[in-house]
Amino acid sequence: MARVVITDHDFDDLSVERAVLEELAEVVALSDRPGAEVDPAALADADAVLNLRTDLGASHVEALEECAVIARYGIGVDNVDLAAANDARIPVTNVPDYCQEEVATHAVSLLLALARGVDRYDRSVGDGAWDREVATPLHRLSTQTVGVVGYGAIGRAVGERAAALGLDVVASDPFLSPDDLADDPATLCSFEELLDRADYVTVHSPLTPETEGLFDDEAFRRMRESAYLVNVARGPIVDDDALERALDAGEIRGAGLDVFPAEPPSTDHPLRDREGVITTPHVAWYSEEANEERRRTAAEIVKTALEGGLVRNVQNEPSA
Repeated sequence: MARVVITDHDFDDLSVERAVLEELAEVVALSDRPGAEVDPAALADADAVLNLRTDLGASHVEALEECAVIARYGIGVDNVDLAAANDARIPVTNVPDYCQEEVATHAVSLLLALARGVDRYDRSVGDGAWDREVATPLHRLSTQTVGVVGYGAIGRAVGERAAALGLDVVASDPFLSPDDLADDPATLCSFEELLDRADYVTVHSPLTPETEGLFDDEAFRRMRESAYLVNVARGPIVDDDALERALDAGEIRGAGLDVFPAEPPSTDHPLRDREGVITTPHVAWYSEEANEERRRTAAEIVKTALEGGLVRNVQNEPSA
């Protein structure tokens, strides 16, 4: 019987994985703490690996002597050394579409909370005040523009929701042309033009060397002083020190953040409890349905790999 190793997880049990793999493999977990470090030697006898947030570096990949696949429980694969996986001829897969609805809804929820000053009004009432001016000025959504950075499946879902609420939508994506958006509510523009035009900027790009630190001092200086930033993608896309400086300087009005460069952020992180900044603990992906779907899909990919079938959702280029 094959051996499937789960590096880390936060599930109540492993029933979903075992239901998919029970006739084919033993399923064992190394840690029930997301992101836990694991000893590369603990992976040596793995025929397949399921991974949540543990960083799998070259030493981990090189320890995998007979591994058919590394399957991520999620969209991003930035915590896996893809070059090492290429050299080891191990496909690295993801689950690209399990939480599109949830992330798009969460992004728009943050946008709406900022648009209506919900956080400021909540603090006012909670502090014993009844200050109707604390969040002014507010504007009709129909007079505002949302800029969507990264117009893939989730970005498009955000654009559709925003348009339905009456917002104008502009989008930037280096991999698209205007023809790709011919039947879409969004208008394609450059990243710089998007920053110039948008009242709300929402981030949906993958984390790559090109997008890391994309929102830096220069980007924030270019945004409108009345604009808000929403990030439900990856924390390192936004330089949080630059964001703090922009807020201090009044270069933008506020932000909605579901992700941080380091998670969880330190208890004294200046953006954790700042007026005008709404934070959530990397939960944009979550619903009970999405959680079950990502687990089942990742396990099914592992099953296919162990059976010698054509593996889907491969995110690297393992050598032939």
